[in-house]
Amino acid sequence: MFLLRHAAIAAGLGVFGRHNLVIHPRLGPRVLFMAVLTDLALPSDPKVSEDLCINCNICVESCPAAALDIEGQTDFGKCIKVSQPYGLAKIIGFWMKWAGKTPDEQIKMLFTKDFFMTYQASFIGFQYACFKCYSSCPVGSKVGKKEADKCERNSK
Repeated sequence: MFLLRHAAIAAGLGVFGRHNLVIHPRLGPRVLFMAVLTDLALPSDPKVSEDLCINCNICVESCPAAALDIEGQTDFGKCIKVSQPYGLAKIIGFWMKWAGKTPDEQIKMLFTKDFFMTYQASFIGFQYACFKCYSSCPVGSKVGKKEADKCERNSK
């Protein structure tokens, strides 16, 4: 398995934060990584040596799934229930309900938001609905700069 987060850190693009996301020195966690695999010898940027995470725990407190409660770990089972509300669990639940309904009730179920969202997710992929760990992190955010400054003042 090729983990882009780990490759990004090895390439000198950032460090891990409390939320287990890569924190870029300028952009914070608001980055997406892509990769091209090659056997060319390409130099990487120097590794980021400073700890960019300010340990404010805003990401932990903002996580609606409590998936970041254990430092250094993300409970993906908890995360996926909130971040992908129309994922596999919802699809299975929908069809389990469907099986116990009368034909008239089944037709009505085809016109619900649950059916539309699970149907759409099965064709275009499961859509993330929660980005609290990204959006709440004040590092690299102009909007969150005041909050980060407040955290740093409070920790002194």
